[in-house]
Amino acid sequence: MEHKDKKLKLDLDFLGEGAPKKSEKKWSHQPSHKSTVDESTMSDGVKWTQGAIALGVLIIIIAVSASSGDSNSTATTNTLPPPSNSESLNDIFDTSETDVEVETDTNTNSYVPVAEKTQTTPAVQTPLEICQERNGYNATYDSATNSCGCAAGYSLGATSQQCVKFTVARDESCASQWPGTSFLKVDLTEGKNICDCEVGSYWDNGRTACYSLSSFNQSCVNSYGTGAYSTTEDGKRVCDCGYGYDWDIEGNSCVSTASINAICEKDVGRNSRYAGYVEGGKYICTEPY
Repeated sequence: MEHKDKKLKLDLDFLGEGAPKKSEKKWSHQPSHKSTVDESTMSDGVKWTQGAIALGVLIIIIAVSASSGDSNSTATTNTLPPPSNSESLNDIFDTSETDVEVETDTNTNSYVPVAEKTQTTPAVQTPLEICQERNGYNATYDSATNSCGCAAGYSLGATSQQCVKFTVARDESCASQWPGTSFLKVDLTEGKNICDCEVGSYWDNGRTACYSLSSFNQSCVNSYGTGAYSTTEDGKRVCDCGYGYDWDIEGNSCVSTASINAICEKDVGRNSRYAGYVEGGKYICTEPY
């Protein structure tokens, strides 16, 4: 009803403001020819009939109002029937809300859902696959003994634990016992291969390992100072002082020969030089000239 009132008001406003005025001549007052009814001429029967009609209309209005009031009262006072035993949608379909894991997008500083993480069951490995994973592609599996082995022409390396060529396996076998060695030498006495040092390496005095010459030299320097180096004597590795160096009086370290000559010139005379040996706890020097 409110909308109709607004529409009516708009229509009236439109007619009152925007509509052009009508011609006064066209709309000039005309005398009314409507006839009037003299109430005095109305009979008593007519008046009684009109009164009865008005009373009937009033009764109908009161009855309708009472019926409407009862209907509204009933709607507000009735209670809902008890719930049925049927399952709800939440029971039939999982419509409950769940937390969605999100992470922050560092580029836009907004939250984005994280994809569901799926757990995958690792594939079961066969015995052969397990052997090859441990000992390399050339590994084999023996179902009779339930053990791993190596294919023909291959052996298990002692250090790598991989199935390698036989010659490589022999080298690894020697290296596992004597570091830095190689299985390349034939023992003519027994007519079989033996472990020996690789080219450029040499046995230590206990034949427990092979070392390069530079390793032996560094060991001498660490023990006797600059100028010391490694050499052999009666088949054994020994340290000595190299060119331009000689042993000190105690024989504990190498010192420069020039420093010994300076001592000779001081104690013996000008141009005296070191004779190359020690006697009585003294450097032996040459006569001056």
